[in-house]
Amino acid sequence: MHLLKRSDLHAYQLAIIEKAKSMPHFAAFLDMGLGKSVTILTILADSPKGKALIVAPLSVARNVWAQEVQKWEHLKHLKVSLVLGSEKERLAALKEKADIYVINNDNLKWLQWQDERFKYLVIDESSKFKDPSTQRFKALKKMLKMFDRRIIATGTPTPQSLQNIWSQIGILDLGARLGTSLTKFRDVYLTPDQRNRHTNVIYSWKLKEGAEEKINEKIKDICFSMKAEDYLQLPELSVIDHKLDMDHTTRHKYDKFKEDMVIEVRDNTITAVTAAVLINKLLQFTSGVLYKEDGTWEHIHNTKMDYLEDLLEDGTPSLIFYHYKSSLEALKTRFPDAEVLSDQSILKWREGRLKLILVHPQSGGVGINLQNNHWHTTNVVFYDLPWSSELYQQGIKRVHRQGQEKPVIVHRLLMNKSADEQVVKSLESKISVQELVLDALKYI
Repeated sequence: MHLLKRSDLHAYQLAIIEKAKSMPHFAAFLDMGLGKSVTILTILADSPKGKALIVAPLSVARNVWAQEVQKWEHLKHLKVSLVLGSEKERLAALKEKADIYVINNDNLKWLQWQDERFKYLVIDESSKFKDPSTQRFKALKKMLKMFDRRIIATGTPTPQSLQNIWSQIGILDLGARLGTSLTKFRDVYLTPDQRNRHTNVIYSWKLKEGAEEKINEKIKDICFSMKAEDYLQLPELSVIDHKLDMDHTTRHKYDKFKEDMVIEVRDNTITAVTAAVLINKLLQFTSGVLYKEDGTWEHIHNTKMDYLEDLLEDGTPSLIFYHYKSSLEALKTRFPDAEVLSDQSILKWREGRLKLILVHPQSGGVGINLQNNHWHTTNVVFYDLPWSSELYQQGIKRVHRQGQEKPVIVHRLLMNKSADEQVVKSLESKISVQELVLDALKYI
């Protein structure tokens, strides 16, 4: 196997590595495809000897870090131990003599009770720690003072709002810049947005005037921020919204369900008891089904599926994202040659032996490279759209990243005048907040 050399690193990676020598704690807000893994591993390799702990989502922990070490001449001496699997397997991995120990997010609760000391901490996909009320964040918080150096990395630091940045920056500076508690952060930078009229419970917060600039000024000294398009020659990326019309009968059912919050489908009565339940039921409807209380579903229409069949007729390799189990089953039935994401299907996709691969956003969001250069273009199709802008962006950038040479076309299947359009508006507003933050924190 041909190993890459340190001289193969990009200039921007070398600049980060050099600057990091004077920064014990920092955030690498690097867009997907910019090589954050090898950059961070090089920084660890250059640091004084000591055990490093890398915390990552399970798919990334299992498939990325150990493999990355094996690709590079200057990193191949590093021994990586994967602290994954059963408790017996995790304990054995901790006892191994290694330089780097990789564990998945949810096992931090277990790790905090083990008698292990580490010198360095890396949080990969740090936006998974955006919520300080989670068990994983609480477990991590108890361990933070152990580490001499703390590094966080993600391409999507603010997937929902700028409030998401507080806990991530706190991992680095223990609250020195944005406050030691979320309450203090809100007092300074946020004001209530939506609240319950009767209980006065606050549902959401918005930034005070000038708060965004103040936050960016506070944290810019410990953040590297880069977008792929500024540093890499990426192929053209196009987004096409396919707005589909329901037939008259289906439209009438949709509108009536939206108004009444109840619908009769064959012998079943399906009810949406709250506005939140209703919006998700309407999204099920646009995909062609409605779920019943027992988890099964009733078929409503084939509008999206019929359109997708026409769209894929030319044989362009297509990565198809679905959200519902019903969508997956319908896709497998309509396209019997399609395969669900797996190690085997990924290999066939990369080699050009598979034209259709079916992916759930949570399984295809992080740690997987799905470049495909065996056709004049590659499609990314959102049959169902996720609410999460983080999963949406990461899904696209599994293909549109370094190594992809052919243009990428993103197809979004949207039912006209439906809940699909609300999801698009939500995604684009979240993305715009994130891009403003990344622009403001640009390092190089």
